[in-house]
Amino acid sequence: MTHADYLKKAFLLSTKAKAKRIRPNPFVGALIVNEEGVIIGKGYHKKLGGPHAEVYAIEDALSKYNDLSKCTIYVTLEPCSHFGKTPPCTDLIIKHKIKHVVIGSLDPNPLVSGAQILIDNGVTVDEVFLPEIRSLNETFFINTTKQRPKFQLKIASTLNGKIADRFGNSKWLTNEKSRAFVHSVLRQNADAILSTAHTIIKDNAGLNIRSHNKQPIELNAIIIDRKLNLLKEVHSTSAIFYPRTRSKIYLVTDDETAHTNKDSVEIIHVNFHNNKADLLALSKILFLKGIFQVLVEAGGKLNSSLIEANLIDELFLFITPKIINDQNAIDAFNIDKEQTMDQIINMELQKVEEFDQDILLHYKNII
Repeated sequence: MTHADYLKKAFLLSTKAKAKRIRPNPFVGALIVNEEGVIIGKGYHKKLGGPHAEVYAIEDALSKYNDLSKCTIYVTLEPCSHFGKTPPCTDLIIKHKIKHVVIGSLDPNPLVSGAQILIDNGVTVDEVFLPEIRSLNETFFINTTKQRPKFQLKIASTLNGKIADRFGNSKWLTNEKSRAFVHSVLRQNADAILSTAHTIIKDNAGLNIRSHNKQPIELNAIIIDRKLNLLKEVHSTSAIFYPRTRSKIYLVTDDETAHTNKDSVEIIHVNFHNNKADLLALSKILFLKGIFQVLVEAGGKLNSSLIEANLIDELFLFITPKIINDQNAIDAFNIDKEQTMDQIINMELQKVEEFDQDILLHYKNII
């Protein structure tokens, strides 16, 4: 087996973790391989604050062998070299005299420098970068390098690019299978949903996670609501205000005097320009509040504002076999701004999926 083969096994091991249990940490898998090429230890990072993958792998190997000095450790991410919630993994590798480390991706945090510390201590370090490792940890890389959440935009559109009729009605453009995917995958993996008060009021949206025959699961909601319309008495029984014990509603406004005693509701203050929230500033605030991945389910104006701010990292575009033949129906993007061909935004297609007659196009921002 090649280095890449072992790393692929470590990668598959890392995918056993649940994203929300480990955030903001990355998915990491590790293998210990002896000089005969036999895997004698394995592990993966299971939860935030718990042991790292290298710790599990080394403990597993030590339960069978006393001497690891002739072994190689394969780890999908550069071992950490600093004290956080757990001790440095580099110290453990050096302690057990493991002389060869193969890593599948570098840690984007310049403070880590785990590979260099290992090299300085006589350990041979090989780098065999696998794109699937980077892709799996994209949220971690964006969090670390940009100090903001990863934003995923979900759009359900007709064949001619409409997301609702002229009155704002959109139930239902997509079929049940598409909607189930949104809940079981997109919402399930998000720390919060971003929308607007207009959308919430129009749809009476709860923005939770729903599945057949199961209790809905709470999910943080971030709502652009400059005038705090949702706090008006007329909306006090809206679906968004379901009883919450583990989630919050963040209302975004520029009213610095605004406050509320409403349970599970928090006010976030940002500047507004031309009636549009400062989304980059909002993203930094959300990151500091421990929100690392955001799903956007909104209308054309917010969609366009996020694109304009270069905050959309992924696009999930559901195309339905329907046409709304009305020029006044609502478009997926809605911004009155000149843009020439040399200014267009390029997305890279990742995957195409079919849900009966619906098609899902998954894109990533390549900027």
